[in-house]
Amino acid sequence: MKKIIPVFLSLFSIQALADSKEQKILADLPKIKSVAALVIDLNTGEVLFEREADVVRPIASISKVMGAIVIHKYCNLKPEDLHTMSVENRDAAKGGDKTRLTTGWAYSHHDLMKAALMRSDNRALPALGQACGMDTVKFGERMTEEAKLMGLTNTSFKEPNGLNKENVSTPREIMVFLKEAIKIQEIKDIMGTKESTIVGHRDNRTRSVEIRNTDRLLSKDLATILGGKTGYTDIARYCLAIAAETAEKRQLGMVFLAAEGKHTRFADFTRVINWLFTGKAFAGETKQTTQPSTPAAILDKSLPAAPNTILNPIETPIGTSALKDGGASAKPEDLFEYYW
Repeated sequence: MKKIIPVFLSLFSIQALADSKEQKILADLPKIKSVAALVIDLNTGEVLFEREADVVRPIASISKVMGAIVIHKYCNLKPEDLHTMSVENRDAAKGGDKTRLTTGWAYSHHDLMKAALMRSDNRALPALGQACGMDTVKFGERMTEEAKLMGLTNTSFKEPNGLNKENVSTPREIMVFLKEAIKIQEIKDIMGTKESTIVGHRDNRTRSVEIRNTDRLLSKDLATILGGKTGYTDIARYCLAIAAETAEKRQLGMVFLAAEGKHTRFADFTRVINWLFTGKAFAGETKQTTQPSTPAAILDKSLPAAPNTILNPIETPIGTSALKDGGASAKPEDLFEYYW
């Protein structure tokens, strides 16, 4: 018995140390609130953080990044040529956000690409597809084919906008086509533009419309944004895919999916930047996790079968807190999240 007790105590101490180390690792991780996330070093390919990075989910308007790639790669459209917005273009956007592209007015192909990638206008890519001889169904099929050419087995599209819940991917596969998109100078330049003007033409009239990028990080000085795309539907919730360069010239790719709260995805970006700034991300044992801190997804059996589980986030907000005293007592990250 005298020999057994010291061995038992020794094993207990080892387990206690292991538990303590695991708790420290979790404490050192960025407090990401999005249900699914992936952060990588774009230069080395090193994964710095991941959570449910291989779970298939609806991706909303992040779909437009692949749509832009297809238009650039396969459609010989002159940027300055005009396309007149049709009834079909209007119908393709039903169920989406308000548009700035009026039926019967003509816009240059370049302006349509700006409308798609900056303001996320749901008439723009169907218009470009129509100019290229594709309806929305064919366009979605071509996007899926392109995904397969990239080796993406969990990514598929039904149409170019992301309004269909069967437009799905994973954070890891989104990162692949985001990296391809920022290799294309026109797409990269547009995604990195904060605000611009598009011009409508009809008969002898012209009409200028100011548009602003839905990526609010372009208005901040946290990092140089190389390109990115936001997304939202009731099922996909709030999404963001983005590439950025820090002040230290470190290029990063980040994907945040199924965030509750319009600004949470942007706040998650800030949390990662702050985490990198503290140096905690450079310790190998603190770089990644595959478990969300709060269960935040349930199986949506109405979605198509796929190699991985497809999840539909529930409505319960994750990790948010009400501001008190008009925000006077809130933490900086709370103010960032609510007022951004």
